[in-house]
Amino acid sequence: MNWKFWDKKKKIKLDEKQDKLAKHIPLRKYTKGGKTSSLIASASLILMILAVVISTLMRGNAGIYVGLMMFLALIASALGFGIGIKSFDEENRFMMYTYIGTICNAIIWIFILGIYLIFV
Repeated sequence: MNWKFWDKKKKIKLDEKQDKLAKHIPLRKYTKGGKTSSLIASASLILMILAVVISTLMRGNAGIYVGLMMFLALIASALGFGIGIKSFDEENRFMMYTYIGTICNAIIWIFILGIYLIFV
């Protein structure tokens, strides 16, 4: 008697052609949340770059407006991350923008939060 259940080999039946045609997802159908998340990530990145450029041009004396721009980018990237996570629930959609938006928003959020924690 064989007590090792992991030694048993299971036969996997491959899908037939008719099933594969039904599972095909066209590339033009992206997730709505993924598109939104990617747009928010690009807006946050633009705000962050603009704040750094303004601060550099004013030699560090930019004032509270640059801090508010970075805080707005922090809040926007956190919202974009939430929208990106929620868009993983959409079915039969192409999820490239979902991955891009979620990962970029997480990186931006962690980066800005790290800057705030370093200088506080």
